[in-house]
Amino acid sequence: MAIITGKNAIIDGAEGVGFWKVDDIASDAAVVHSGTEGAHVRVAGNVDWRGVYQSYGHTPQAMPGEALSFKGEGSDGKGVSGTAIVNQVDIHWDLFSARPIYLNVHFEGNGVLAHGTPSGTAAAYASPFPTKGLLTKWADATVPNVSQMILTLVAKNATHVDSSTAGQVNRVGGNVDVHWMYRRNFDSGTALPARNAIARLRFYVNATYFWDIQDAIVQRITPIYDTEGGREKRAKIVAAVVRGKLGIDPSNAAHEVISPANGGAGTNFIDFTD
Repeated sequence: MAIITGKNAIIDGAEGVGFWKVDDIASDAAVVHSGTEGAHVRVAGNVDWRGVYQSYGHTPQAMPGEALSFKGEGSDGKGVSGTAIVNQVDIHWDLFSARPIYLNVHFEGNGVLAHGTPSGTAAAYASPFPTKGLLTKWADATVPNVSQMILTLVAKNATHVDSSTAGQVNRVGGNVDVHWMYRRNFDSGTALPARNAIARLRFYVNATYFWDIQDAIVQRITPIYDTEGGREKRAKIVAAVVRGKLGIDPSNAAHEVISPANGGAGTNFIDFTD
């Protein structure tokens, strides 16, 4: 009997996949009644599935709230497949370690999960996008000394189970939101944005193109003073983490969140001017 491994594992249509996993879930209905002598008894409940994959790139094949035809398989062609809806994408820039830009795509089932041989096809190989020297801009000014950025795109997908779903949890795309953070080193001569400040935020994916958040609002600023310096016992550079989310600036008629997909042409993830 052969052992299935993750070597050369693929997801249909995705490039640079590092890993994927899927949880196949059954709920149950637990009751205690006069005949159970104080013990819980259970009957079969609704079934559901969800998963996540990580790949190297700056824009996912499907955005939160959009359908994903998932086909994931391992080294011998065995795997799972089904129709899902993306509920969250986390995009990571780790400039300190120079790890290429990568993203985690979280998805939820919208129909039955099939086990077997999904016969997916990996996208053509593309070189990962380096993080070396990439910029962050706030209010059109370059933010100095940035060492990390994270952009999270979320959709609160609505679930439903009814007589037509045969006990399978189904979903429709829900409201969307954007969360972001960056970490930077700073000295006494450089300022941090103010809480509740709203401005344009740009996370660059190369020298030209960037994720463009037209109305980013600052939610939290956390200065970090690490005296001991962790296990290395070395002095650390004073840093700060700036966190925020998508806001609405009344003076901005666009209110867009634009991805750098399609060779930098950009696609609107959120556009209130439609």
